[in-house]
Amino acid sequence: MYTYREQLDTLAPIRLKEGQTKRINCPFCGGYKTMGIAIKDGNKIWNCFKASCGVRGRENVGLTLDSLRKRLEGRKDTDRKPAVGLPPHLSSPHLHPEAIRYLESVNSLQAFEDGLVDIKYSPALKRVIFMMPDKEGGVGRSLIGEKPKWKNFGDTTGILRIGIGDTAVVVEDAASAASVSRFTFCSGCALLGTNISSLQRTQLCNFTKVIIALDKDASKKALKLKSKLEGRVNTRVVFLEDDLKWLTYDQLGTLLS
Repeated sequence: MYTYREQLDTLAPIRLKEGQTKRINCPFCGGYKTMGIAIKDGNKIWNCFKASCGVRGRENVGLTLDSLRKRLEGRKDTDRKPAVGLPPHLSSPHLHPEAIRYLESVNSLQAFEDGLVDIKYSPALKRVIFMMPDKEGGVGRSLIGEKPKWKNFGDTTGILRIGIGDTAVVVEDAASAASVSRFTFCSGCALLGTNISSLQRTQLCNFTKVIIALDKDASKKALKLKSKLEGRVNTRVVFLEDDLKWLTYDQLGTLLS
């Protein structure tokens, strides 16, 4: 296994801009186009898709002045008051074994540890909360069977994007979005609602490709969503036999290829 320093030295010559993703032949195992490397939020992130290799890591490379300017310009108006605010006294999932067990069971722990999504835990509500990219809101999953199973908190405007890839995979829930992000060419995108808003449609059209991966019982919703995106971005629909968050790495890779 290559050390972290050896990985840094090997990948150092590869130059990318903030938000850019590249697929290359893995310099560690030789796999053809199996290495994904990207720059997101000032971090260089890499991952070999080949299960027998498994090389992955991240390095803080800092934000450029242009990236900082775009981030400031893209901030939403925070004067709008959310209906239900974020719960108080949120803590790290690492302090709560039940939260870590849940994240492991739905293939979401890697996304959290790689910094692709901020996840909090509410001890009072017993909910694991996947935070929105701007940290102004999130969606919480009950660990004690409370209804609703998923509940939105704060400002959940837009899509909950988890990942760095330029292929958007539209999924049912936040855990599935985190599971998809195991592949660096993909970004899991949870809509967090029954309908797609104009903002969400605009956000999805900024991707190179969109894969709509919903359950079979949501076929009408999937086809309606496809019709709203066709002509603006390359879009296809995949009807699932099993929820994405339960799929193994290899099963997920076959579905998304």
